Amino acid sequence: MKIKNTITIGLCLIIALFSCKKEDTNVGASLNNNPNSVEAGLIDTFQIVTYSAIEDSVITSERSNPLLGKLKSDEVGEASSSLVATLIPDSLDRTFPISDFVIDSFYLKLHIVELYGSPIDQEFEVYSINSPVNEDSTYYNFSSIQEDQLLGKITINVADSGVYSFKLDSAAAKTILNASTVDFSSNDKFKAFFSGILIKPTGTLSANEGAIYKLNRTGISIGLSFSTTNNQDDLYDNDLVFYVETDNSIFAKFSHDFTGSEVEIILNDTSLGQQNFYAQGMSGVYGKLNFPSIQNWYSDSDKNYIINKFEFKAYVEDNSTFTLPKELIFTYINSNNVRTYSIGALNSDDNSYSFAISPSEVNSALDNGLFDKMDFQIAHPIPGSNPHQIKLFGEQSTYPAELKLYFTEY
Repeated sequence: MKIKNTITIGLCLIIALFSCKKEDTNVGASLNNNPNSVEAGLIDTFQIVTYSAIEDSVITSERSNPLLGKLKSDEVGEASSSLVATLIPDSLDRTFPISDFVIDSFYLKLHIVELYGSPIDQEFEVYSINSPVNEDSTYYNFSSIQEDQLLGKITINVADSGVYSFKLDSAAAKTILNASTVDFSSNDKFKAFFSGILIKPTGTLSANEGAIYKLNRTGISIGLSFSTTNNQDDLYDNDLVFYVETDNSIFAKFSHDFTGSEVEIILNDTSLGQQNFYAQGMSGVYGKLNFPSIQNWYSDSDKNYIINKFEFKAYVEDNSTFTLPKELIFTYINSNNVRTYSIGALNSDDNSYSFAISPSEVNSALDNGLFDKMDFQIAHPIPGSNPHQIKLFGEQSTYPAELKLYFTEY
């Protein structure tokens, strides 16, 4: 389900003439027989309606780079990502001492490949979970598995990619050493004994601080080592590592609180959307555009039009704390009733993204009176694996968006 609020924005639309080679059709024949009927047209403005929406259904399983952490911004509020993962041992057929042993180390290892935000000392709690992640299931941002025993509390504050180790509670490690030979007879038996872990951020943040870390799935593991106190070390394999087996055995749980943010104000007062609207990855917001005057212009005119090019350019605000994504997508419903997309790369010279749509799709929609149902949206291309936020400028801003529609009139 998507929550929508309607915002009316007037954007400048420039329509220019592009000469094109006509196919041997009735239209082409008409133009060849009467070349003076081909004219250039110019329309100054079109109305645009923008919806602010919250995406509350994002797939977070089957991701090679899951997200972990929490950040807060003035623009879109507080976004948080917890991780749930089922682990398997690096080797089976283990035995452990019943007594006369000590835990030497018990730690969580994370391979951080990228971070987004402004890192501070950020606290996390690590729990065991009471059932394993089902590798045959699809998990979403709202999915969860119940936590069980607290394994430890850790603090993350890193500014660079790398592999980091975080100490867990040694007393909790004894739970794993209570495993029997049956529990270590197969991966499935072990997952029934120890179902996995939940890592969740805790604490509060001030505005424009915090970070969300993109992890390497294969770099998430738990390590445990022990030694005997009665000189029996040679009887045991004293070092254990438990790691995430596949992309399907880990997922992220997102939460998003818009309270007190700029986007909350816009959701409550649609007129403010003429200044700015927003998009964000995870289960954040996305921009939704409609061009209600174009279908009427096309259908009601006594002229005929062939659309040659459809270009949309959106300007965004730079933010030194929360960097702009390299790409955004402009999605729409195509003639086969399937959502498709156009990718727009960041132009760092003017902080803009440009999108083009196939002219055949635009012509088909206009010819069939379906242009208003194309359901245009601006979003992050990988919402389940990236938290980037984007503040887009509206019509009454300093840098209003531009829509260029090139056509032949005959």
